[in-house]
Amino acid sequence: MVDPEAWRAQAATSACRRRYEPTGQVLPGDCQAGPGEACMAGPDIEVMSLGLVSFRAGLVGQAEAAARVREGTRVGILMALRHPPVITLGRRAAPEELHMGPVALQSLGVDVYPVDRGGGATYHYPEQAVVYPILDLRRLRLTVPRLLAITGDAVLEVLRSVGVEATWDPERPGAYVDGAKVASVGYHLSKELTTHGVAVNLGRDLRGFDYIDPCKVRDQPIASVEGLTGTCPDPDATALALANAIAARLGDSPGS
Repeated sequence: MVDPEAWRAQAATSACRRRYEPTGQVLPGDCQAGPGEACMAGPDIEVMSLGLVSFRAGLVGQAEAAARVREGTRVGILMALRHPPVITLGRRAAPEELHMGPVALQSLGVDVYPVDRGGGATYHYPEQAVVYPILDLRRLRLTVPRLLAITGDAVLEVLRSVGVEATWDPERPGAYVDGAKVASVGYHLSKELTTHGVAVNLGRDLRGFDYIDPCKVRDQPIASVEGLTGTCPDPDATALALANAIAARLGDSPGS
C-alpha cells in the first residue's frame, strides 16, 4: 500500500526538485520575437519553450501546433516543456501495464491519460525534459526511421552535454545506460504529421515508473541524469537544448 505522504516527502529530497509553477511561453534568450511569437530554428521551423504545463494543456498545444503545420505556414513546430506527474497510456497499452488504479494514483497526485501515440504506458514528471516535434514528414522528406534516428542522435548529444554516455536502441527506441532506460520516444503519425515525442529523465525521483510496465516491459530498469551523475541539469534549459538539437538536424534534411 502506497503512503501518499511518504511519496511526497521522498520526492522533495531530489536535488532537482523545485517549486515550479506553471508558466506561459518562454523564448530563448537571444530571441527578439514579440509576446506570443516563437523563434525560428531554421527554414520554416519553430521552437517554443513552454516551461511546466499540464498534460491536458500540452495536448491542446499539440493540436493547435498541428493545425498550423497542416495549414502549411510551417514544416515543423517543436514544443519544449515539462509536465506535472502523469501516466500516459498508448494505443497498445494493456490494462495490466498499470499497477495501480486511477483513483489510487490520483491520491498521489498522478493523473492518467489515454493517448493516441503508439506503444504502452510511460510516466512524465516535472524534472523530466519533454519535446513534442509537430512535423510534416512529407514536406521535410523524412521517413519514420530517419526521424527516429534524428531523435536518437539529438538525445545522445544532450545526454553527453550533461555527463551521461548512453546508447540508442532502434529496436526498443530509447536511450539506455547499462540496460537502464534514461530517455523514451513515442510518436503518433497521422497523414504524414507527427505528434507526441521524446522525454529525458533528469531528476532521480522515478517512483512513478514503478506503477507501470514502462513501454510494455515488466521490470524495465529506469535511470536518470541525477541518479547517474549526482547532479540535475535545469529541466527547462535541457528541454530547450533537446528541441534545438532536433531542429538543427531537421534543418539539414533534404526538404527543409
